[in-house]
Amino acid sequence: AEAAVTAAEARAAPAGEAWAVLRARCDENGALDAALSSSLAGGEPPQRAAELAAEAARARDVLIERLSRARGGEELARRVEGARSESEATWGLDVWLEVKSWLRQRVPAQIADEDDPLASLERLRDHLAILEARLARQEGDLRGASGDIARGIDVQLRRAKWQVERLNHHLEGISFGAIAGIRVTMHRAQRMDQILRALRDGDAQELLFQPSLPIEEALREIFARHGGGRTGGARLLDYREYLELGVEVRRQDKGDWESAAPTKLSTGEAIGVGAALMMVVLTEWERDAGLLRARPAGGSLRFLFLDEANRMSKDNLGVLFDLCKNLDLQLLIAAPEVARSEGNTTYRLVRRVGEGGQEEVIVSGRRASAPP
Repeated sequence: AEAAVTAAEARAAPAGEAWAVLRARCDENGALDAALSSSLAGGEPPQRAAELAAEAARARDVLIERLSRARGGEELARRVEGARSESEATWGLDVWLEVKSWLRQRVPAQIADEDDPLASLERLRDHLAILEARLARQEGDLRGASGDIARGIDVQLRRAKWQVERLNHHLEGISFGAIAGIRVTMHRAQRMDQILRALRDGDAQELLFQPSLPIEEALREIFARHGGGRTGGARLLDYREYLELGVEVRRQDKGDWESAAPTKLSTGEAIGVGAALMMVVLTEWERDAGLLRARPAGGSLRFLFLDEANRMSKDNLGVLFDLCKNLDLQLLIAAPEVARSEGNTTYRLVRRVGEGGQEEVIVSGRRASAPP
């Protein structure tokens, strides 16, 4: 019997030494604290080594299968699969520590740091309930009312009306040829005004803030109900869709304002009207650009370029030059009559091949003086 005991102890010595090393590493990483405490507290009899080995093998197969299906877990699944050939005394702890580190980076801490899965899921459920309550409260704060949207659009429309009035103020006194006056008109769009009224009165409230209806479909449905159109729901939030801009002119021989339609204006008149509008718009841009500056920046935004102005006569060019001088506007124009007009500098470009065979452009300028 003593010889049998001695032989059994000799055979178990390597396993005991391996267990001592493994237990020390487990103590360093805290890997067996929960398992040993629950086992001792429950008073369950210890399982045989063969049963534990079979259970570990089944758990390893499940772990490999789950990792191979998880996003980004294929490489880790291959390493776990390759660890089967290693020593049974060391592979399990190394694999578990690596898998736990992988879990901490991909799942909430309520699950990764908890040893009991049921307890971790209950903690995660409570955390999700808190997040859902916070999300519902924030959605209620952001939900608002459709009347708030209508008031925001009204503010933008009043601001646009004020800007149009400023443009018309700058257009006062501008005249050339047969054109005695120019003005910009702004009217509310009839169809879009019905949609604005529905937003203001609350008729669109139930559609706009339905949790089950995407905002794009809600805007499309509001546009179809109150605007009479099938498409264009995204236009509801753009204040420019609620107004119609136009340009009117008054002639020297007529006192009434008429629409500046292309069929009613000559080419020279159309260019003059467009140039006048461009100049006042650039003036407003420059004013807005320097509104919040401590000191004015160098240069000017008022730069106008007209290409191929072949239909403008000498008289029209003179009126345009005077207008640019009064508004401090820089004008660059390509027109045949510019060489015979006064108050400008005419540039001539000549392209030629130099002595070295390279192409060069010679620019010369001359300014016409007024006759004595």
